[in-house]
Parts: sequence; C-alpha cells; structure tokens
Amino acid sequence: MTGNDWITVGAPIPKIAAVEAGPPFEVTVRWRDGTRDRIDLAPFLAAFKVYRPLRQDPALFAAVRVDEHGSGLVWSDEIDIAAYTLDRLAQVSRPMSSEAFKNWMKRNGLTLDTAAPVLGLSRRQVAAYSSGEKPIDRSTKLACRGYDAIMGVAAE
Repeated sequence: MTGNDWITVGAPIPKIAAVEAGPPFEVTVRWRDGTRDRIDLAPFLAAFKVYRPLRQDPALFAAVRVDEHGSGLVWSDEIDIAAYTLDRLAQVSRPMSSEAFKNWMKRNGLTLDTAAPVLGLSRRQVAAYSSGEKPIDRSTKLACRGYDAIMGVAAE
C-alpha cells in the first residue's frame, strides 16, 4: 500500500449544498448529489436540551445555515446538527416505493398472505402496497425495516 491508495469503507458521508427553514421545525435540505429532502426536525429537537433555544425562538430556527464544509446545519456556535444525522432522519421520511416493498417481501420469503400478519395489515392492504395502488405509510415502512433487523436480513 502506498501513500496515495484510497480505502473505501461504507457509503460516502452525505454533504449538504443548501438549506431552507420552514414551519414548524422543518428544513428542506438540498444535498450535493442534487436530491432534496424535507425533514421534520420537531421530534429530534424535542429530544435534546441543547435545542431548546430553537424550540423557543422561531427566528433563531429560521436563521439556519450550512456549515462551511457541507457537513452539517448550524444555528450558533453551540447549536448544530450533523449531515449524517439529517440523512438518517430523511431516510425515515422518504416514502417506500411499491418496488422496494415487493423486494422486501421477496428478500424475506413472504407472500401477500404471509406478509399481512407480519405487518398487522389485511391481505388487501398488502396487495395495494405491492401493486402501487396505495402509497406505503411511514409505519409500514418502519415495520419492514424492523422486520429486516429482527430477521438479520440486509435491507436495501
């Protein structure tokens, strides 16, 4: 190995290109790869004392900016959120496609009949998600991710 060799471990760290604050406690993040995410920060901000000033002062929340390296959002010297954390929060907010849902079923060896009780849904609802007839709600998406974790199956 020479001094110029690159070692890649895992996915690249997400970088932020721009941010816009919205009400209440939402930000729209434009990532450097060109994608956008609208992220509800309310539950995250409520979980930590350091974010109390943001919860109490809408003007301070609206003053959000991207740090100089694109590695996080900054409000003051004491208040920031890492891009990695924002990316994880965005993943929860992103909708699950019917294709991803079908892949989840296949990955876990599930049929419409066996996926329904696993998710606590009717067979008809599972069929509607699988066909794309209905959008997949957040709780079902999270249930699929949780099932993968319990079963030790690598999620997409």
